[in-house]
Amino acid sequence: MNQAIAAAVVVFLIAAAWYVGLMHGRTEIENTPTPPSENQSTSTPSATNTTNNSQTTPSVAATGNESVTVVDQPAGSSVLVASVSVPQMGWVAVRDNNGHVLGAARVEAGTHASVVVPLLRVTESGGRYQVLLYTDDGDREYDLHKDSLLMRADASVVGAMFSAQ
Repeated sequence: MNQAIAAAVVVFLIAAAWYVGLMHGRTEIENTPTPPSENQSTSTPSATNTTNNSQTTPSVAATGNESVTVVDQPAGSSVLVASVSVPQMGWVAVRDNNGHVLGAARVEAGTHASVVVPLLRVTESGGRYQVLLYTDDGDREYDLHKDSLLMRADASVVGAMFSAQ
C-alpha cells in the first residue's frame, strides 16, 4: 500500500514539473506567409519566420551555413525533418503556434537527412508548427533557457513551418 502511494506521488511530481517547465518556456510564434511550395518549407535568407523571443531564451547569430527543411506531414508523436545543416552540435526543436516546445533532437555538426524529432505531445491535424535550430550550451542536453536560438542578422529565426495533416 505504501509503495503504491509513493509511486503515485512520484508520478504526480514528475507530471507537475513537466507542466511547470512547459508553461515557463512559453513564447509566441508570429504568423508567417505561405511557405515556398504548397507542402514544403525551407529556411532561406529571405524567409520571414520570426519569433518573439522572451528574455529567457538566449539567441546567437547564424553564420549563414545553417538551414532546415520540413514538409507537411501526418499528425503524430514525432516530426520528420527532411534536412538540417548546422556548423556545430545543436538541437532541432518543434514548437506549436503557442510557442510550446513539443520535442527536440540533437544533431552533430554537418548536414543530416531525415532527422526524427520525438515529441512529448502529439501534433494535431490541421495545426501549424515551427521547426527551429538551437546551439547547445556545451552540456549536450536541450534546455530552452540555456541553449541559444539561431537568429539571422535581420532578427529572423533559422527555422521552417509545416502543417500536420
